[in-house]
Amino acid sequence: MSKKNIKYILFLLFLIIVLFFCGVCFIIIVKDSMNQDNQPVKDNDVVLMAEDKTITIKNIISVSEDFGKKIDEDNNGAFGYVKFDVVNKTTYDRGYQIYITKQEPSVKEINPSYMTFYLTDLSDEPMKGYLGNKLPSYDDFKYISDKADSKSIHTGIIKGGETLHFVLRVWITDNYAVMKEEENFVFTIGARAV
Repeated sequence: MSKKNIKYILFLLFLIIVLFFCGVCFIIIVKDSMNQDNQPVKDNDVVLMAEDKTITIKNIISVSEDFGKKIDEDNNGAFGYVKFDVVNKTTYDRGYQIYITKQEPSVKEINPSYMTFYLTDLSDEPMKGYLGNKLPSYDDFKYISDKADSKSIHTGIIKGGETLHFVLRVWITDNYAVMKEEENFVFTIGARAV
């Protein structure tokens, strides 16, 4: 074989390896953006439906976990209480994420580490992560990597066309000393497909 033929064969071999590597990368990227039904996942495949998605809690009163778990109204901002639905707008099963986004308060902010969260279904059965002796505070939730100003409070799977019903209760933990100066904690709640 001549040197020219060897160079040609090596070039073809190199080209085949590069094309193979690019094909594998393409398959991995496409597979990551698909769910188990091979349908592309979009954030808005899953939405949150609620009368009001913004919750404001004022430093009126701090309460125990036992009391907080039984809250059934917002009581003019003393507590956070919201019923909401998570709706899958597609016919495919989707992973979903419920998240909160802290807003700038109009007055001094209550220290977020004193904000207790309790997420249940409509039968008051707690979701995973809301069982046990100590309920999570705002500081216990993890920031979302692609939504840097939001924290994930629950994830799960929702079937195609399904609607899940939730109740979120939020209050100031009882080891907080209520100040005379007005303070509040404001956040919005949302959901998306993941």
